[in-house]
Amino acid sequence: METGESTEASGPVLAWCTGPRCTALHRLAGGEDHQRQITSTVRETRGAVLITSPCLGRCELAGIAAVARRDGPSNRIGPLAWFSGLEDHDRFQALQAWLRTGGPQQLLQPDRVLPPGLRAATCGTSPPPRIHRA
Repeated sequence: METGESTEASGPVLAWCTGPRCTALHRLAGGEDHQRQITSTVRETRGAVLITSPCLGRCELAGIAAVARRDGPSNRIGPLAWFSGLEDHDRFQALQAWLRTGGPQQLLQPDRVLPPGLRAATCGTSPPPRIHRA
């Protein structure tokens, strides 16, 4: 019986910068495989979505990414919580671990409950990403 509602799992949405500055900072910090690791983490996390960008436009913040919560049934995406300095090994691992456990749990407040390793990396929030669907 079809109900018209999506049964897709809720999960984190990660916007990951693959721009030249962020990539170089990851490489210089010894994290040459961060892109592979983060892709694998998202792939293995139920309901997770990865958005890569050739530049997220915040180069002054070092290696950055943004995370939001996506509600599977409605496919609604909440605001983005931004994190900087992700070329740092501890911050990167904290991000990975948080994503593996589902990332933000509150749709409208993605930065409300953060793991200790990400608190210092927080650099703000912004409106939800605009996703153009074909």
